[in-house]
Amino acid sequence: MNSTFTPSTSQNTAQGSQQKAIASGASAGEDFDAEEMSAELSQLAGPKSDNQWQSPYGKTVTNNMWYYAVPGEKLKAGQMVGKTMLGQPVLVGRDKDGKVFAMRDICPHQAVKLSAGSFDGKEVECPFHGWRFDTAGVCTDVPSLCSNQKINLNKICTRNFFCREVLGSVWVYFGNVSDEKDLPEVPHAPGLDGLTYNKTTTTLLLPTHIDYAVAALIDTAHVPFVHKSWWWRSRKSMTEKAKKYVPEGTGWTMVKHAPSRHSIVFKLIGKYIETEISFRLPGCRREYLSFHNRTMLAGITTLTPIDDTHTELNHTTYWTPGLLKPFRPIVTPIVDYFVSTFLKQDQALAIMQSEILGMCTPKLIMTIKDAGTPGHWYFLLKKEWNDSSEKGRDFKNPVKESILRWRT
Repeated sequence: MNSTFTPSTSQNTAQGSQQKAIASGASAGEDFDAEEMSAELSQLAGPKSDNQWQSPYGKTVTNNMWYYAVPGEKLKAGQMVGKTMLGQPVLVGRDKDGKVFAMRDICPHQAVKLSAGSFDGKEVECPFHGWRFDTAGVCTDVPSLCSNQKINLNKICTRNFFCREVLGSVWVYFGNVSDEKDLPEVPHAPGLDGLTYNKTTTTLLLPTHIDYAVAALIDTAHVPFVHKSWWWRSRKSMTEKAKKYVPEGTGWTMVKHAPSRHSIVFKLIGKYIETEISFRLPGCRREYLSFHNRTMLAGITTLTPIDDTHTELNHTTYWTPGLLKPFRPIVTPIVDYFVSTFLKQDQALAIMQSEILGMCTPKLIMTIKDAGTPGHWYFLLKKEWNDSSEKGRDFKNPVKESILRWRT
């Protein structure tokens, strides 16, 4: 796929004198210690008895937020697909004019999945009795009615959802907003403003609640132990890292820095590479690599709850044709191989984790300083977003500008 991205609003890219701050040992924010983190996380878990320990994991999802649905290229004009998102049956489609839409995948007549029927690019037809619905979810025809039998079809509806396509990815909004102007920004990969790009998406299933999936997604300490491919780093190359984090949007950004040189991948692409990594609610890890300040690769990993114990992961990789044009025929299969290999290693650990969580509820040491701090931030961000949405006030990012240090 080859497209050009022009955002409606300019992206905020975190810039800063990270190396100077790290060298001086300065930290712009307060440090968290393990006891403080555990106390706050315990409060986030809700009420508990004196003899029962409770974890905040698996309690809630981020409400009033966009969730990734499908790669745009897998939804051609006149096509639709049925999915389960946040425990709800959802039909996502693209009409004959190329516009994406989403509605509840339930016929209000007798609870049959509309996605099991047909779609002519304009209306969805239920497979049970042939009732037809437009892309807004409003009934347009009941074939069994005789000419003298009148019914107000406009009152027969299935719920519709706000749906958007950004950077070739289709997103569905789950929340209470009724006016488009009040919708939050749709998450997207950074560093692609005005650039032409190609893309590919890898999808896999994680058998855990989204909270566990997010914790793994933003964890850096597991990398040398889980990702053991010959082309990546190993525990033998573990070193101390120090990175500057700044609050931004609905999450944080690890400001631009030189990537690790311990992996073969980055050893091969030179010393002029920089990367910026960020996280945004509800569960989006974003990153881009630049070569001489020009974006070469960008990516976004998204997490969408299917239900309380299953999460769909989609990783979309973008590359700019200019820098990688000589290698275009082989870029997609190479990217797919590396990404799928990397993510399946994470999936294997999630499967192990689900087996234990399915048997018991162990008391976990959830956060340690500083490697566990981003996981702590995630729960604070989610709570603040849900609280501010419920009370109708502005969201206040609880993340504090910090220098985090860990070994990986």
